[in-house]
Amino acid sequence: MSDAGAGALLLLALLLFAAAYSWLRSQRDRPDEGWLPREIADGELAFAEKRFESKRLGLVARLDRAYRQGGELHLVELKTRGYFAAHASDAIELSVQRLVLQEETGERVSSVAYVAVKQHGQGQPRAIRVDLFDEDEVMAMRRRLLELRRGQGHAPTPAMRRKACDKCGHRAVCQSTFGDRQ
Repeated sequence: MSDAGAGALLLLALLLFAAAYSWLRSQRDRPDEGWLPREIADGELAFAEKRFESKRLGLVARLDRAYRQGGELHLVELKTRGYFAAHASDAIELSVQRLVLQEETGERVSSVAYVAVKQHGQGQPRAIRVDLFDEDEVMAMRRRLLELRRGQGHAPTPAMRRKACDKCGHRAVCQSTFGDRQ
């Protein structure tokens, strides 16, 4: 083989090595997301741990993950819990994220999202599908919250299960009002 042929072969081998090395490194740096739902498993991670704001709606949201798949963004909220469940508060949080993200990016955001629950001491999280609230519903909840903060409207009643109050930000208010949320 000529010197030129050997040089070309060596260059080709180096290029193949560089490509393989780059691919292996990208696979190592990419987190294991085998738990993602089938609908977004092949999606591109568009945003992670990012804050968005809507001046028009007066809302701010910090989203955990948004994946771009099928021409729209799909939201994923990461939670660690002692049990496998999604709550109404998760759907509200994701709905606010949807509105703010859609307004700030101009991209369509799916009306379905996922709560990825990792149970304490367990391995991979499991995703729970949740339907999101529309803009009118979110804004009605926002108005209700602002009314309550101003002391207007009907006062809320405490949760039926006391455990639901454990991490609630209004626990002290209920304690002073109802005397049973210590």
